[in-house]
Amino acid sequence: MHFLGNKAVKETPPVRLNRQRREVAMPRWTEGKEFKLPLWNDTVAGFTYVGVLFTIGWALTPFMNEYTSTEYRNSLVLEGLMLLGIELLVIGTYLFFALRLKKKNDPKLVYEIHPWDKLVAYIETKQNIGPSLMATHTVLTLAIPKPDDPESALAAASINVGHETAGLAQWECIRQFMESGPEACPEPKEDETLAHYKAKCRQARKEMSLLPWLGKKVGDWFFQRYLAHIITERRIKTLALKSLPEELKAWSAPLPKEQWAQPSEALQSLNQQLARAYERGLKFTQMGPVSEWQAGREEKQQQKRGRGRFRA
Repeated sequence: MHFLGNKAVKETPPVRLNRQRREVAMPRWTEGKEFKLPLWNDTVAGFTYVGVLFTIGWALTPFMNEYTSTEYRNSLVLEGLMLLGIELLVIGTYLFFALRLKKKNDPKLVYEIHPWDKLVAYIETKQNIGPSLMATHTVLTLAIPKPDDPESALAAASINVGHETAGLAQWECIRQFMESGPEACPEPKEDETLAHYKAKCRQARKEMSLLPWLGKKVGDWFFQRYLAHIITERRIKTLALKSLPEELKAWSAPLPKEQWAQPSEALQSLNQQLARAYERGLKFTQMGPVSEWQAGREEKQQQKRGRGRFRA
């Protein structure tokens, strides 16, 4: 389970946000099917494993029995070791070339660089119906549309948010980071960090008596809470960063302030209109399509309503 978790972290690196460039880097898998090793499946792997174990047992058996001749015993051991060496040589050579072919032909994880102003974000609630239950979950999705098909996503990443309101709050935090900087975002919680866990353990030792504290320590050991925090921090700080390609590391490097990208005039105008709408007490759910908030749309509608009342 530990190695499967590490594999998942390496194969699903995070979305990267660069507010200095006003760009988003999103991972996606290249097109293609997973490469299957020739002449290899679960059955062949099982027979190979059993065959190697049988050969190892054959090489060790002479040491567990008494023979009239030492030379005869040594010859049996030598035959077993030679057969084991041939098996390992054949299997090792096959796996060496087969895994290289698999690495070359398998779909690869690449990053797509996309302008922040053109990123698509939406929240949706899904219902999964099973034989005996129905589960509902809400996700916030960030997507890069295909150049030739805006209705489809070239790359996308989804975050489980629990509720639509929480999804809106998370999106607003991301938007504020890109538009105003990290100082506009709330401080991150430290509930899941190793330092916070150690601080809670020290606080519990001060507040709890000996027996309850020993019970807590036994529970921590049984459920491996300390080890889980160590593994989680290592995956976040080491494995996730190691999986980034070199070109993305260069893209993530800081820029001089005079080279920072600036938001477009259209985006600034739209943000100002939405901010004025918030000040008037309008709610997010009442905003309507973005097309209704283009420059001059609100003023034109007010003028039309004014002319209608005058004629009446």
